[in-house]
Amino acid sequence: MEKHELSPEESLTIIRQSIANFKMNFKEYAMYFLLWGWMLTFASFSNFIILRILHAREAYELMGPLSLGNWGVFGLTGFIIQLFMDRKISRNKKVHSHLEGYIRNIWMVAAIGFFVGTFVCFQLNIDPPPIMLLIAGVATTTSGVMIKFKPVIVGGIVFFVFSIATSFVHNEYIALLTGAAILLGYVIPGYYLKSAKE
Repeated sequence: MEKHELSPEESLTIIRQSIANFKMNFKEYAMYFLLWGWMLTFASFSNFIILRILHAREAYELMGPLSLGNWGVFGLTGFIIQLFMDRKISRNKKVHSHLEGYIRNIWMVAAIGFFVGTFVCFQLNIDPPPIMLLIAGVATTTSGVMIKFKPVIVGGIVFFVFSIATSFVHNEYIALLTGAAILLGYVIPGYYLKSAKE
């Protein structure tokens, strides 16, 4: 077998590709945090308004369906926007890192957890925010640890704290706490990610 000597340029190219495979593009990652952060913040605050109006009119039987519909509209809108973002990113991207794959898998599992958690909460007749914020905390903290980025880790911890806090609130104000958790856990870390140097 004949050995092939690499030129300095070929060696440098291989090294650059290897580094790129382990590097996370913070700006792309920030786009997802900001998309979902703002979508879910608006969903939370609009949910609060819906619940306040229904509570004032004593239309308690409409609270569940309208609240779920509100979250569904914002969730579906975010999902559609993310599909277009994913398509644009994958078209322009030459190299995908292993780390991106791991983080994508974490969030896919978290998304399944959100759906299952919501179903379980409705079956048990309990408010979903404590469970949803707990799942968000696990996925956010894990992502922050993997990319070694402290604002994202702190955002995940914020979700844990608000998960506990929302378990003590059983009226429409739980939506305000949820919105605050999302602002502090997704939106602010998202802007830190956006401004981070790679």
